[in-house]
Amino acid sequence: MQTHLFSYRFEDKVWELEITARNAAEAKARLSQLAFAKYDGVLVATIPASLGPLAQVSAWVRNAAATILPRFGSGRHR
Repeated sequence: MQTHLFSYRFEDKVWELEITARNAAEAKARLSQLAFAKYDGVLVATIPASLGPLAQVSAWVRNAAATILPRFGSGRHR
């Protein structure tokens, strides 16, 4: 997989976007689907993979808390 770079203008500024894909054609196909994307929320944290089992446990705890206590969820309505 490669990281393909795109840019666009919005409110007189240039913004960049990265799309991971196997090739340029796939990256452009993914880009064309962005108009159909849905908003999922705000990224709260990223956990480095080097943390290994700790990352898995923390993700499991977070998901369990979101299931039991909706206020910890992403705010998505199903």
